[in-house]
Amino acid sequence: MRQAPLQPALLLLTTSLLVVTPPAAAAEEPGVLVDRIVATVSQRPISASEVAMESAIRTRIQGLKAKQAFGRLLTEPGEPLEAVIFKIILLQQPSTAEVQLDDMTMAEQRLDRFEQSFDNPLLFAAFLKRWAITQQDLLEFFHLYARLDTVIEVSVDPQVKEEEERAYYERNRDQVFGGREFTEVADLVSRQVYLLKFEVEYNAWRSRLRARASKRYIGRGSNNKGIVLDK
Repeated sequence: MRQAPLQPALLLLTTSLLVVTPPAAAAEEPGVLVDRIVATVSQRPISASEVAMESAIRTRIQGLKAKQAFGRLLTEPGEPLEAVIFKIILLQQPSTAEVQLDDMTMAEQRLDRFEQSFDNPLLFAAFLKRWAITQQDLLEFFHLYARLDTVIEVSVDPQVKEEEERAYYERNRDQVFGGREFTEVADLVSRQVYLLKFEVEYNAWRSRLRARASKRYIGRGSNNKGIVLDK
């Protein structure tokens, strides 16, 4: 199943956020910014409002009990700007175009969870208005992140050897597995070793992608131009 890439929709969403708000209005309504470009990734600009909106979404998700339902990328710790930078790095990878999701079910479920986190529909409507987006925009936002989580799963696929499972079992036989025989807990051991190895390989893969990407921060550092190149 294939679908046209979501980048155009994402760029439209970003463009909708690049509206300069007068300073007086910004002062009256906390969280609304006089917009500016804060970074670029391979010439793709990142606006302050884009980062602020993502920060607002992530902050709300972090406060939910079932935050894991929103996937890895939306719940990872770290600064919002760094999260947006990595999102764009992933979008610019040639292999990302090969991973498409026709099924909107996951995005719809995430949108429903997000909407239900507000005490009433009026507060949700106020959130959309504050960030100048529609419910459809937010659905596509969650669909994009579901797709990028899939890209990660496809790209990072650690191969677990039996000796690694045995070694993990022996180290944790009593404390984790209650002294049960390996044959009784083999499936659990395999899953846990896979998850542990996945995290290690994912972090290394993520670091490599960031190191290779062309990134520029605007307005950081102490130099006179206010621009720092991150190599």
